[in-house]
Amino acid sequence: MLRLGLRSVLAHRLRFVLCTVAVVLGVAFVGGALIFTDTLSAALKKNFAGSPADITVTPVEAFRSNAGLSGARPATLSSDLANQIANVPGVAGTDPQLLAAGAQVLGSDGQPTDAFGLPTYAGSWPRDARTATFRVLDGKAPWGQHELALDQPTAKREGYEIGDQVKVVTPVKALTATLTAVTSPNTSGPSAGAPLITFDAATAQRLLLGRAGWTSITVSVEPGQDVQAVTQAIAKIVGKNVSVRTAAQVAADSENAVDNTFGGFTAILLLFAGIALFVGTFLIINTFAMLVAQRSRELAMVRAIGASRAQVTFTVLTEAFVIGVAGSTLGLLLGAAVAAGLQAFYKSLDLAIPGANLQISAATVIACYVVGVGITLFAAYPAARRAGQLSPVAAMRDDVSVPERSLLVRLLIGGFLLLMTAILVPIAFTLQGLSATILLALGAALVLVGVIMTSPLISRYAVRALIAPFGRKAPVTLGRRNAERNPRRTSATASALMISLALISGLVVIAASAKASINQSLQDAIGTAELLVSSDEPFSSQVGDTVAKVPGVASVHRVRQMPGELDGNRITVAGIDDGTIDGPITTTFDSGSADGLKAGDAVVPRNLARQLGLEVGKKYVLTTTTGKHTLRLTGIIAPNRQLNAVILAMPAFVQAGGAGTDNTLYVEVADGTDPGTVGLAVARQLTDYPAVRVRDQQAYAQTQRQPINFVLGAIAMLLTLAILIAVLGIVNTLALGVIERTREIGLLRAIGMDGPQLRRMLQVEAIAIALLGALLGLLIGVLFGAAVQKVMKEDGLGVLDIPVLQLLIAVLVTGAVGVLAAVWPSRRAAKLDVLRAIATE
Repeated sequence: MLRLGLRSVLAHRLRFVLCTVAVVLGVAFVGGALIFTDTLSAALKKNFAGSPADITVTPVEAFRSNAGLSGARPATLSSDLANQIANVPGVAGTDPQLLAAGAQVLGSDGQPTDAFGLPTYAGSWPRDARTATFRVLDGKAPWGQHELALDQPTAKREGYEIGDQVKVVTPVKALTATLTAVTSPNTSGPSAGAPLITFDAATAQRLLLGRAGWTSITVSVEPGQDVQAVTQAIAKIVGKNVSVRTAAQVAADSENAVDNTFGGFTAILLLFAGIALFVGTFLIINTFAMLVAQRSRELAMVRAIGASRAQVTFTVLTEAFVIGVAGSTLGLLLGAAVAAGLQAFYKSLDLAIPGANLQISAATVIACYVVGVGITLFAAYPAARRAGQLSPVAAMRDDVSVPERSLLVRLLIGGFLLLMTAILVPIAFTLQGLSATILLALGAALVLVGVIMTSPLISRYAVRALIAPFGRKAPVTLGRRNAERNPRRTSATASALMISLALISGLVVIAASAKASINQSLQDAIGTAELLVSSDEPFSSQVGDTVAKVPGVASVHRVRQMPGELDGNRITVAGIDDGTIDGPITTTFDSGSADGLKAGDAVVPRNLARQLGLEVGKKYVLTTTTGKHTLRLTGIIAPNRQLNAVILAMPAFVQAGGAGTDNTLYVEVADGTDPGTVGLAVARQLTDYPAVRVRDQQAYAQTQRQPINFVLGAIAMLLTLAILIAVLGIVNTLALGVIERTREIGLLRAIGMDGPQLRRMLQVEAIAIALLGALLGLLIGVLFGAAVQKVMKEDGLGVLDIPVLQLLIAVLVTGAVGVLAAVWPSRRAAKLDVLRAIATE
């Protein structure tokens, strides 16, 4: 029976290839994600194992923000603490160090250098070479504000040599300094491989913090001393708010951080792998259902010569196993090739990211084969089980058919799922917000499965309605009847396309609504500010000082932001100048007032208050990088996109740990002055800050929409894979349909049907399947996209926008896809020899 299954695979190579492609694409996502993240993770972990300091002392942050410039003032250590540690027995020396993200190196064209997504770090020059995290490759240590050092990859990319003047931007100011040294990049910690600017210690503190302080103190231990004992001695004198770790502990913590960082990336790729495999499952199910139907007499003959039901089922599953193994192997190889390509791309950028060989672990290989083979066997099992139910007597009949379960069972299961959705959606409408969105996502999944289960009941009538506009000529009628002939097959093939288009159309509706909501919210929120000054990262307060001096500028209102936690919930904290919410930003108070801001109290938007259960008059605990702070809530405003945060007056914001950098400046122009002219004058004064942009309200709104376009484009590209698999399903169905109806096609050709008519017949069948899947997908996607907008109305999706034109184009494209999918099967059918086709049994 095993040999019979293997011979069947070899005898039907076309069917084997089509099925295998679906498995290959899904497994390639799985393998590529795991291999690439394992490889990059292993490369970075190499650095962490080589921390040069025996002991590292760092402040314990009450709240850990994301890496990069966060707008929060980092927790620091004092020089006095370093002196105390130096007096601990067994300590050979201490080296206070400062390292912060958020600086920029400008190229010769005055624009920020491209760091390819990595933050640029700036730090202090170490005074103890034993604990330095980089090496001096050329030159001498910088001294004073007019000297600096750069890492070699950055200097090489921008063509800087020792003695050149280099423009840099720090969180405090922009400056031009002489390059006095070229160093290697940092080789340990989160800054490993990232661009690095180095100043002398005193200058680094002025330019990076604007005050005294160190982000770490590295300690070297005397030879022969017990590092663990010295660590414990240091811990006794530094207090509970300071962390004391050995090199091994620093390496372990860094490795955990790397795992957490890549965990999210891996999860996203695995999500799309799941979508690809889910859609591919329908292709495999359909293929094996048609395979068993076509070979029913052959399988019945096997039963007649003594094979048991289990053996027949095993034969079909053997074919599925071979397809699964082949698809998993090719998918793993393709995933490794993709991972190798990404690795080579990173190396070509000359980012000094440490290299490592491709990490193809046993866990990755096992995962790929378990996924690929498991999905294939799961999809093939229903058809294999039905094949085993064939009676041996059936081999003696001409009209052998595989027993199929009644559609009543599908109707009951599908109806139950649709009923559950009808219950979940009203519940979601009562909840609102993120919890409601999660319920709607569950409801959408139930609807998709429910429609898949019940669609065979409606497919016959739906196909008839969809093909009616094409007329009643013989090829059209025959193509329609072919699609109606087997509703299970038609609905299964259309389901793959339905899932893809439901996801895409739902996202299109949400994205269009988000864009419309941004336009509306900015129009409502931005009041008297004609110009807005902003950047992708917080920028120096000197920018605001410069803008305020430009002729024609009446006032400048600063808005700053930092991350934090309020009673354990992650939030954004905003600091505003006096008068910012009285004109430059338009706000409406639902309850309370802005009077409490001057006393250090807080104001929040209604959506955030509802989400966190906040009430006016009560006190709450705000946690930032500098510790815990008690806040009293004195006002609730209507949802406001510009201030979707816990709002504090600027003095209270700074006291709570906010840095002295701005996120946005709202600029009011003097009466009678042209805003465009003033905007050009402001831009000319900010040439030292090229990352800072000056825009009017309309241009600012356009930039706010860009992230949505980027995310939507990325998702659409990945979901295109699912559509390609769905198209393969249509091709597969038509190709196997041609094999199944070989004799029928021969008879049609014998009575006068020519090649173009035959091709038209198959094109109509393909269009019917494609349109059925497209319309069901669009209907589900649009309804649930609109539902998500409804429950997120208070959370930034205040306007519903259904892009009808784009959706109509999607339907037309789907019809064209159906025509293209029919090209190869129709050509194959047209080449059939008429006499041989008629003689086929």
